Amino acid sequence: MQKITYLDGLRGVAAFAVLIQHYILGFYPALFFWVNATPHLPEGVEIFASGSVLNLFYNGNFAVCIFFVLSGFVLSYKFFVQQDGEGLRASAIKRYFRLAGPVVAVVLTAYILMKFSLFYNVQAGDLAQSGWLGQFWTFPPNFLEAMNQAFVGTFLTGAFNYDNVIWTISYEFQGAFLILGFLALFGKMKYRHWFYLAAGLVLFQTYYLAFILGMFLSDLKVNHDMVLSKFDSKKILRIMLLLAGLVFGAFPSGRSVDGSMYAYLHFMDHDLLPMWYHIVGAFMVMLVLLDSYRIQKILSWKPFLQLGKISFSMYLFHFVILGSFSSFIFLKLYHALSYPLSVLLTFALSLPLIFFVGWASQAYIEKGCLNLSQWVYAKVFEQA
Repeated sequence: MQKITYLDGLRGVAAFAVLIQHYILGFYPALFFWVNATPHLPEGVEIFASGSVLNLFYNGNFAVCIFFVLSGFVLSYKFFVQQDGEGLRASAIKRYFRLAGPVVAVVLTAYILMKFSLFYNVQAGDLAQSGWLGQFWTFPPNFLEAMNQAFVGTFLTGAFNYDNVIWTISYEFQGAFLILGFLALFGKMKYRHWFYLAAGLVLFQTYYLAFILGMFLSDLKVNHDMVLSKFDSKKILRIMLLLAGLVFGAFPSGRSVDGSMYAYLHFMDHDLLPMWYHIVGAFMVMLVLLDSYRIQKILSWKPFLQLGKISFSMYLFHFVILGSFSSFIFLKLYHALSYPLSVLLTFALSLPLIFFVGWASQAYIEKGCLNLSQWVYAKVFEQA
């Protein structure tokens, strides 16, 4: 089955947006929180940006929702193309091994850095006046606890003490079984779309809604492509959907929307409102992307595809690098240079390391775990 390469490009862009958000939170927290955060830019800039569509470029929660919609789409795509139930069992068996290797590697890395006191985020957070940056890795490291978290807790309970970004792994792991189980039960039913609706209503207050919407899009793309193709002749509709998706995706999640351009979308007081907007925004962007040759072509550019190739490892490791290497560099530059230049150089020096670690992890750990998952599946099931 031919791989849909532009989805890798989208995954790479989303992973990079999460990276940008964490560096923003670390060194320019007012761009995200606005209230109770010290501004470092000219007066009013951070207040405006945090409540406008500009925060789309560093809205990590929206990027995570794109990950989840993508997972729902990709996990179900092969089934809808081939109508092969055996592939569901293979995907279920391989899922843990494909995710666990990089997770174990990053948790072990964080443990070692803590053991040798190589995290400098508390000191850097004090200088940057970012309480967010200073709150991590402040507990005594425990090897058994770290390994339990890496092999079990991350997947079953969502534990993420050693690397804050791995909170999403429990959703990726459990969401995969949600999709695979749904397909096994209802995937070949003629009126399965009613089950999509039922599952969406049940999971409405969770990120699993994004997985259901991704699976629905996959079904739509494979079995009802004529519906998507109608967008091709309605350019204005596609543009409006894309813009609406991006506006929803930029809905602030770290501050009140009062006094911002998003006040008119604040139709109810609910903690999950940003999540809903981000999931709907991710769904709209994917809906347009699936039948937009121009956007597909852009996301198929080599730099985006390379980002996509290392996206998972880059996503996992960048946060640990922020708390160790980046914070150390910032401390060295802070007293010698202006604040903006210190942050800019810190980011510029950190990116090559993040990309290298992402490449190395993808080339050796991710590929190794993929081979291991295929070997386990072959030994346990193909020879049974």
